[in-house]
Amino acid sequence: MHRGCPGLTGKGKHFAAGLDIGTSNIVVAVLTEGESARPAGTGWCASLGMRKGIVVDGEGVARSIRRAVEMAEEAAGVKITTVWAGFSGYSINVLTRWADISIEHGCVITGDHVTRLMGRLHRVDVTQGRRVLQVIPGGFFVDGIPADDQGVGRAASTLGVEARILTVDSQLVDQLLESVQLAGLRVAGIRVNPLVVAPEILRTVERELGTALVDLGGGTTAIAVFNRGALVDMAVIPVGGEHITSDVAIGVRTTLEAAEEVKRELGLLPGEKDDYVELPDTAGRHSRPVPVTRVQQIITSRVQEILDLVKQTINRLKPGLSLPAGAVLTGGGARLKGLPDLAARMWNLPVRPVALEEGDPGRPDCLAAWGLARSVAGKPAGQENRGLAVAAGGSPSGAKSVLDFLSHLRRKYPH
Repeated sequence: MHRGCPGLTGKGKHFAAGLDIGTSNIVVAVLTEGESARPAGTGWCASLGMRKGIVVDGEGVARSIRRAVEMAEEAAGVKITTVWAGFSGYSINVLTRWADISIEHGCVITGDHVTRLMGRLHRVDVTQGRRVLQVIPGGFFVDGIPADDQGVGRAASTLGVEARILTVDSQLVDQLLESVQLAGLRVAGIRVNPLVVAPEILRTVERELGTALVDLGGGTTAIAVFNRGALVDMAVIPVGGEHITSDVAIGVRTTLEAAEEVKRELGLLPGEKDDYVELPDTAGRHSRPVPVTRVQQIITSRVQEILDLVKQTINRLKPGLSLPAGAVLTGGGARLKGLPDLAARMWNLPVRPVALEEGDPGRPDCLAAWGLARSVAGKPAGQENRGLAVAAGGSPSGAKSVLDFLSHLRRKYPH
């Protein structure tokens, strides 16, 4: 097995595993290497011990991870020991930094120069209690002139780069890593989910012209702004779909399960004034009719609040920038009926929804977990993501995108 590879299947094939630690669900996806890279299995479990993107019960999170891993192992026929983990990005702060190095006289730029340059950015000073999680190059400069690539092979005197440096609360990351380790797993690396899914769901023209990716999750909503093909800034706000469900449950005095179901059924689409829906009481024993208009008033009120917070965040993240490509709305909350139209009106932007089907009732999206596994599969050992390299020099074929994988799941788990 190649150094840094996560494991071998029973047939001796390499595989990569992605772990999405969400507020609502823990999801694991496995990618195997064969004649063509293919989705081998997934597992999921309701999150126990997560609240608004933060670990509040490490042992509970570990149990949820273990259950999801066991389900993925059974489906894929592998033993998972190493994962690439992703989380909502709560507490993320994005810094813009510049670094450059001198190139020896008479020499050309090499990969070692690029590695040294990026290493400087990983060692930048950050506020106490925070750490550098990821460095994302925004553009390289050869002798002060923008380069479409890293400049490798060119004769030059200096190589520079402007980069976005993602810093995160050290305690939050430590708690996440501890929970994964309590589940008996080794963490090859950790990434921010919105930036994992962005390459898969954002079109090139959207990233170039300027767009906001809005990932509406269970307990958090992540907003990432892109322009000229690169990340400009991002933020995570501690509200999501679960808050809508809670408001419905409290407002009409029903169970969370019933509130979630009626939220999905009604959404924001206008109903008849005289329509009623049968909902159980908080004990789940007796049902009684509740006006549809009452339920939708509660849903609409909370959704408008969330969308207003998103609008304020977008405006803060993009000072001086327009967003000709509008916003792309994704995440479990993006399935809410009528949400894209309301968002477009409130944000005064075109909104493209990417609301992925669940495959079977109650199963969460595998978008982030699959993207984590797929983004590192095929990376040669020695690259930044070597912890989950499938094989040195290998490159996944087939399963061309996350959407292909989800189509596979829908066929495997039809409604």
